[in-house]
Amino acid sequence: MELIRDKSIAVASGKGGVGKTTTCVNLAVYFARCGLKTALIDLDPLSDIATLLDITEAGYRSQGGEDLNSNLINILPNLDLIFPDTKLEDRLRGAYDKLVKFKAEIESGYDKLILDLPAGSLYDENLIFLEFTKKIIIVTNDEPTSHTASGYYIKQAHNSGNVLEYLLWHNKYAGITVAGFDPGDLAGNYNKNVAEEERFDFDRIEMKDAAFIPHDPAMDLLQSNPSLSVNILAQMSERLDFLIEQRIDELAFSVSLPGRSGSLIRHYLHLNPYIRSIETSFKKLSEYIFVLLSTKSLSTTGAAYHQAIVNGAVDVFTESEKTKITSLLDSIQKDDMLTDLLKTSAQLKIAVDDQDNSTRMFFTKLDVVSLKAVDKRLSLLLQKLHSERNNHNAYIKSTAGLLLFDFALYKLLASKTVTNLITDFIPIKTNSRGEEVRDKHTQILQLIQEEDSYKKNYLRLIDVLFPVVLKQVAAVVETFNIAGLIFNNSEGVQKDVYLKLLSAFLHNSINSGLGIVVGFPFRPASSAFEKSAEALI
Repeated sequence: MELIRDKSIAVASGKGGVGKTTTCVNLAVYFARCGLKTALIDLDPLSDIATLLDITEAGYRSQGGEDLNSNLINILPNLDLIFPDTKLEDRLRGAYDKLVKFKAEIESGYDKLILDLPAGSLYDENLIFLEFTKKIIIVTNDEPTSHTASGYYIKQAHNSGNVLEYLLWHNKYAGITVAGFDPGDLAGNYNKNVAEEERFDFDRIEMKDAAFIPHDPAMDLLQSNPSLSVNILAQMSERLDFLIEQRIDELAFSVSLPGRSGSLIRHYLHLNPYIRSIETSFKKLSEYIFVLLSTKSLSTTGAAYHQAIVNGAVDVFTESEKTKITSLLDSIQKDDMLTDLLKTSAQLKIAVDDQDNSTRMFFTKLDVVSLKAVDKRLSLLLQKLHSERNNHNAYIKSTAGLLLFDFALYKLLASKTVTNLITDFIPIKTNSRGEEVRDKHTQILQLIQEEDSYKKNYLRLIDVLFPVVLKQVAAVVETFNIAGLIFNNSEGVQKDVYLKLLSAFLHNSINSGLGIVVGFPFRPASSAFEKSAEALI
C-alpha cells in the first residue's frame, strides 16, 4: 500500500463546479508531457472527463474484464484513463473494489496516479479512497461557500483517521477582498462562517497553498466553437484594464500615498476606479482598509466600529493622509485620459458579453453598444494615447502599442476570408446527428503531442496571415496618424514582435474552450498551473 500512496495525488472538492475534474485532467496531461507514465483514475460518478476530452460514449466505456488493460483507455502517450465505466448505481463501491483488485498492476505500471474523487465528504462516496494517497489537492474558488465547503471536507478527511498533506488549489483566483472575505485565507473563512462548535484547528494538519490559477477562457467548456471576435475583444479589454491600473498608479505616485497602506489603496482603486462622489468613495475606501488592516474580530464591538467608519465618526487615516487621498480621488475623477479609458473599457466589456452570449441557448439580445461605437471609441483612444505618449510611463506606452496591434487585428477579422482561413484550421468531425462539429479530441491530441503535421500547417497559416497583418497595422497607423505607437528600433519596424503577437493570438484562440490549460506559453493561467504542477513531481 505504501508504494501506491507515494505515487498518488488525490483531487477533491467540498462542492461541485469548482474545476476539480478539469484540474485532474490538466495535471495528468502535464505529468504525461513530462515523460511520466501517468494514470488518471476516474472515481467520480458525476465526472465529465469524457466531455472534457471529447471522447464518445462508445469510446469511453472500458471492457471491464479481469485484467487492468481491459479497464482503461489510452488517451495519449504516457497517459491512461482508468475505470472509465458507464456510471451505475454501484459505481462507487465497484471502483473501490477494482482499485484494490488492480493495486499491484497500477503500482508497477505507472509513475504518477491522479485520483479524481467524487465531490462531497461522505465516507463511502469519497473518504474511503483516501487510504490510497498521502497528498490531497483541495480545489476551491475564491468565494465564501467554496471555502466553507472545502474547510468542512478537510475537517472530515482528518477525522476519518488519514494522515495527509493538504494542498489548496485556488481556481479562477482573482485575489479580490470583498466585505471582509480574504480569498487567500481558507481556514479563517471556514471558521468565520460556521458555528463555534463546528470550527476546526487547521494548525493540527499539514496544509499549504499549492496553486493560484487565474481565470482563463481556454477553460470555458461552453465555448464549443472558438470565437475570434470574442477573443480579440476580450484581449483588448484586458489591455484597457492594465492601462487603467497604470494610469491610477501614475496619479497615486504623484501624491505620495502613506507607505503602510499605499499599495492597498491603489489595489482598491484598481477595482473601483469610478469616482462619482469623493466623500462616498473615501468612506468606502476607509472601510476597505479597515477590514484588511484591523485586528478587531467580528464581534459586536468590531461591528459597531465598522459602522462608525461608514458613518464617518471614526477616522482610519490621519488628516495628512486624508488630504493626500482626497487629492488623489479628485485627480482620478477629473483625469481626461482615465475617463476615456474607463468609457472605452465599459463599452468593450458589454461588447464581449454580447458577442460571447449570442451563440448560447436562451440568449436574448439587449440594447447594447454597437461594434461601430466600440470601433470609433477605440480609434479616438489610440489617437489620444499617441498624442500623450511622452507624458506616461513605459508600461503605458508599450501597452498602447499592443492595443494598436489588437485594433488592427480586430479590423482584419471583419473579413470573412481571414476568419475562414483561421477557422478552417480547426479539425471538424460529424456527430451522431450528422452535424459537423469541432473535433476537440483531435485538437487536444495535436496540442499535447505537438505533431509535425500540426506544426507545419500552423506555420503555413502564420506565413499566409503575417504579411496581411503587417499591412493592416500600417493602414491603421496611416489612417489615424499614430506612427508613434508602432514597435520599432533603429532598424525599423520590429517584425519579430508582431510575429509573436500574431502567433500567440492564433494559438490561444484556436485552442480556446478545450478545457486544457497546459501548453500555452503566453497565458498567465498556463504559467501558474505548470509551475504548481512541477512542484508536485
